[in-house]
Amino acid sequence: MDMMKLNEKARRALANCMLLITGAIWGGGFVVMKNALGSISTNYLLAIRFTMGALGLCYTLFSKNRPLQKRTLLGGLVTGFCLYAAFAVQTYGLIFTTAGKSALITAVYVVLVPLALWLWKGLRPAKRVMVAALLMLCGIALLSLQGEGGINIGDVLTLLCGALYAVHICAVDNFADLDVMQLTCLQFAFAAGFAWLGGLCFETFPSSFTPSMIGELAYCGIAATLLALTMMNVGIKYASPTYASLFMSTESAFGCLFGVLFLGEIFTGRMALGCLLILTALVLSQLPQKQAVVVSPSYESE
Repeated sequence: MDMMKLNEKARRALANCMLLITGAIWGGGFVVMKNALGSISTNYLLAIRFTMGALGLCYTLFSKNRPLQKRTLLGGLVTGFCLYAAFAVQTYGLIFTTAGKSALITAVYVVLVPLALWLWKGLRPAKRVMVAALLMLCGIALLSLQGEGGINIGDVLTLLCGALYAVHICAVDNFADLDVMQLTCLQFAFAAGFAWLGGLCFETFPSSFTPSMIGELAYCGIAATLLALTMMNVGIKYASPTYASLFMSTESAFGCLFGVLFLGEIFTGRMALGCLLILTALVLSQLPQKQAVVVSPSYESE
């Protein structure tokens, strides 16, 4: 579908749907990643998943109608490095913490993205967006922190990952004028290159691949990378980085739901309240608003 043929309202609605689906796919990914790390190291897991993503989109680099630009290569390098750094820190941290706590702490980017845009572009976030972000974090906390232990090294690494995710989302937005599919492909390719280099230097390649391990890698590479990250980039292009962070942070709510459906976890009143807060945050974020206030004369509101 060519989104440019749709009107602005329809494009935004479709972009928001893509971002919500991304959150759902990533919600299932926490359990998959946690299981996969028992069989394969961090960098090789990322190398394989990003290579699969790059191969799935490599056809976009050879279009006669849209020749590859130097700035697209630069965008791929910058966003690819940010993507690799965020995923590497998160994946390594997941070894030392639980999937639920990882989902919660990573979601700190919900608050960091509008703040980063304020510092970077001088775009002051609307008050209701910040309120929605805080409601989202409260809902995520109710869903994720079910009496689990205190802070550990995995939690600290995951907190750093949340900051890196915010940088990555802003970086993708900075190159939103480029061909989104080419940018995504190069982003995957550069991220895979960094991961292969890290694996070759510091880790041992798996001696064998079990059927379950192949299935986990396929989910990470095809669903969580090729499909989800592509939809994320398209969503950021036609929505906004602030809304993108809110919608994608629903991954923890979906992770909770999948735990109830597939792992037999109990759905408590606390979890129901968390889901209600997240739904409220999403509705609040989509209410009509005035144009963002520009606090720096060097930038203009889009």
